[in-house]
Amino acid sequence: MAWLQRRFPTFLRTPDFNSIRFRLTAGVVIASAVGISGIAGWLSWRMHQAFLTGHEEAILTLSQEFEEDVKLYEDMMTTQEAVQKVIDLRAMGDTAIWVTTENGTFAASETLSMGSWQESGLTSYLQALPTHNRLEVVSVNDRFLAICIGPLEINGSPLGTLFIVEDISQNQKTYRTMTRSLVIISSSTVLLLAGLIALYVQRSLQPIKSLSTEVMGVTADSLTATRLELDKAPTEVKELARALDHTLERLAQSWEQQRRLVGDVSHELRTPLTLVQGYLQSTLRRCQTLTAPQRDGLETAASETDRTIQILNDLLVLARASMGHLHLSGERLDLKSVVLEAVAMADTTGDRVEADIKNAPIWVRADASAMRQVLVNLIDNALNYSSPEEKVTVSLFQQDKQAWVKVHDRGRGIPLADQSEIFEPFYRVDVDRCRMTGGTGLGLAIVKSLLGQMQGSISVQSKLGEGSTFTVKLPICQGA
Repeated sequence: MAWLQRRFPTFLRTPDFNSIRFRLTAGVVIASAVGISGIAGWLSWRMHQAFLTGHEEAILTLSQEFEEDVKLYEDMMTTQEAVQKVIDLRAMGDTAIWVTTENGTFAASETLSMGSWQESGLTSYLQALPTHNRLEVVSVNDRFLAICIGPLEINGSPLGTLFIVEDISQNQKTYRTMTRSLVIISSSTVLLLAGLIALYVQRSLQPIKSLSTEVMGVTADSLTATRLELDKAPTEVKELARALDHTLERLAQSWEQQRRLVGDVSHELRTPLTLVQGYLQSTLRRCQTLTAPQRDGLETAASETDRTIQILNDLLVLARASMGHLHLSGERLDLKSVVLEAVAMADTTGDRVEADIKNAPIWVRADASAMRQVLVNLIDNALNYSSPEEKVTVSLFQQDKQAWVKVHDRGRGIPLADQSEIFEPFYRVDVDRCRMTGGTGLGLAIVKSLLGQMQGSISVQSKLGEGSTFTVKLPICQGA
């Protein structure tokens, strides 16, 4: 079963009962099945009726012609002999004919004395039939009989009762075989139609699936460039694509306005806050008459001002990067020197970060200042979320034509549910802890944005209670 699922994943997967594809397929298949079954049932019923009617008419005609046949032989022999003669001529195969009078059986065919008829109980059943008029098909001991009973008159005088019985069991078996064949053909037709209909519905809905795939692939950065073009799609799907295009265009405009607003606000607020910061620091340095509560208040205000300026600077970097206005140099630099500088900047005490450089030099094309900011942010995070006695390791090595920088801490780790979100702006795993450590929720977003500008990438592996490892990858510089 597993092998079949690998070879035919589309056909063996659980169907989505709420999908349009399933509903259309099921509806058309059910309608087709009902239609084909109805036609097959009607044809079977008509064939059965025609079959029974044909036998009834045949024995009725035989009954009507019996008197004329007897008249032909009556001039040459007695009436009883003439009746027996006609019975012998007419009673062929599985047909039994006999005539009864008030005194008993007047004449009868040899069919009634056949062993198969007597052993199956047909003879005793037929001889016990009443003498009233009758024309029908009955089932006796799994055998089907067409029975015709009526009065027999010779030269206008009643002679007795004529019994004509034909065994139609073989014909009934043939009819059943035909019916089974019709059922098999109808079922096969329904299954074939189901497959064809499912394929047709799938192909018909393919433009919608393609449209869904394209829309799912739209990101904030690709809003402006995305246009849904479905030239061969049905008219309704084209209208939906046009409506989505208009929606994406409006979203792109709104997103662009939002990014510009963030950049403009960050730029405009940074200048007055810098003046406030300078005034507070100057006051703290020069004014010697401040009371302890006043000094504490000014120090708190200065600290919050510094933090706000840092947030504005980070927002400005993110806004410029998202709008494509962040211009980074692509100089050729040795990553070893950048790693060592970042370690020295982040670890002021010099005893908490260990540098493990396995390959040197490793040349990449990147902006030295941006790379230092990336590594300092990662090392700062590792230090802030680790206990003071735990070491942070920064490893540099080359693998698969890429430079790898790993920042590993032995802190409390990151929950699996948060690992895909930590690179989003202002996302915090623990808001209270971030406030205590001075985090803004923008550091990892800036790291990801700067690395994206330098054709790099970042990933994280973490387990609760065991620590986290952030891996930076950059393409190796091949030329000078």
